[in-house]
Amino acid sequence: MTQRRILVNALDPEEVRVAVLDDRVLQEFYIERASRETLVGNIYKGRVVNIVSSLQAAFVDIGLGKNAFLHVSEVVAPGGSGGTEPARRTPAPAPSAPPPGLEPGTDTARRVPERHDRRPSVNLRDVLRPGQDVVVQVIRDPVGEKGPSVSMDVSVAGRYLVLTPETRRTAVSKRITDAAERESLKALLQELEPPDDVGFIIRTAGTGQTHRDLQKDLDSLVRLWRAVSDRARDERPPVRLYHESDLVIRTIRDLFSPEVEEVLIDSPEVLERTIEFVSTVMPSFRGRFLLYEENEPLFHKFGVEPQIEGLYRKRVELPSGGSIVIEETEALTAVDVNSGRLVGESPEGIAVRTNLEACEEIGRQLRLRDIGGVVVVDFIDVRDAENRREVEKALKEAVKRDRSQTTVLRMSRFGLVEMARQKIRPGVKLASYEECERCRGTGMVRSVESMGLWLLRLIRHELSAAGGLGVELRMNVDVAQYILNTKRKELMKLEERYGREVAILGEPGYDVERYEVSRVS
Repeated sequence: MTQRRILVNALDPEEVRVAVLDDRVLQEFYIERASRETLVGNIYKGRVVNIVSSLQAAFVDIGLGKNAFLHVSEVVAPGGSGGTEPARRTPAPAPSAPPPGLEPGTDTARRVPERHDRRPSVNLRDVLRPGQDVVVQVIRDPVGEKGPSVSMDVSVAGRYLVLTPETRRTAVSKRITDAAERESLKALLQELEPPDDVGFIIRTAGTGQTHRDLQKDLDSLVRLWRAVSDRARDERPPVRLYHESDLVIRTIRDLFSPEVEEVLIDSPEVLERTIEFVSTVMPSFRGRFLLYEENEPLFHKFGVEPQIEGLYRKRVELPSGGSIVIEETEALTAVDVNSGRLVGESPEGIAVRTNLEACEEIGRQLRLRDIGGVVVVDFIDVRDAENRREVEKALKEAVKRDRSQTTVLRMSRFGLVEMARQKIRPGVKLASYEECERCRGTGMVRSVESMGLWLLRLIRHELSAAGGLGVELRMNVDVAQYILNTKRKELMKLEERYGREVAILGEPGYDVERYEVSRVS
């Protein structure tokens, strides 16, 4: 039986990390820095700054410095905010869209934005106007120069229920697939007599809970939403109305289940805060939350640190000797599957085995790295159609446990599988790394020879336009030595041709691509 643990490393308040392990294998990893705290789940009262019809979107000032992006598919017609009047959603979602307030296929309260390539039949200017006050919830953190994405279809998560003020109906998490169980939960929710002006969704964690526990969660969410609504009515924008729980509480709320044998936390303060939350929502599990007091760091004790370091590498090894290589770009992520050196099997057998191992690892890496957008997987070619279907099925199974919506298409004739995965938060790499100033994020720098030849061309240009002046160049020491030694004849020919001197100066501390040019008399 799989042994599941949740480890919380919170000794350093500047950086909190949470790891979910199955038999010491990292399955989920979350990191949050105090300087880069996530905004997802926060609710704001903002003001519409402008509307861009070509994008079918509005930009909303919510007080963060960068205006938030509100797509028309995330707009609720006036009258829905605050849960005081009937809400009317713009007719953008597809028929199979998940219940509002939930990620598709999950029971978390973080909304997944609709696909922006849908062309809604409404004109955004008929619904919003510049200067209008709106209540919105962040559904995607800002990335780079882009501000956060927001939705007017807000939701608030409890342990067992999700309150959806803009969707006044009761529903059950799509992860609960048993028809009888779904009907039973719906009936139980109706027995709680929820208010008519808000909706509720029962989360997976609500399965098997008592009437009393669900009632406590419902009452707590209603009180919270009433407080948010009162602030929305009284406060002037921009203002934050609701702050989502911190990383540890969110993780326990969303990921803890009876299958988790223990939760180890290395910070007494964080443990105390967590037990306070647990005592309120699931007191019967208090005994599973323990303080880790050993001298060896928590993540080292369970072998988590080496697995985390592997998340920042492009290459991931597979059990049979193959590997996958992950290359992320701004538009898409490419995953290349490479075979190992297996002997005693046919090429087709090796390809199938490696591809099946890659499927499991790809699903895991997508979760751990939080890779979103379009993902293209280049599998090893297999000729048999049945084997191709087996690989497709394995990949779909591997992404089923993902809390983000993932769509997998069929394998093409070239062995490519296209996927689309919803991205909500910046990946773990962005939380710990910055773009290299030297290579500007490319992972490569110019060679000494290439830079030397490029500077010779620059010298030729400067001499031709120097107006009787000489040229002085300061550059990397190795590049200077290359020009003065290997290219000395070419440099002397340039000086003779233009009748001017060129000074080449090597500067310690200059990287290969750095240089400074000036004209001297």
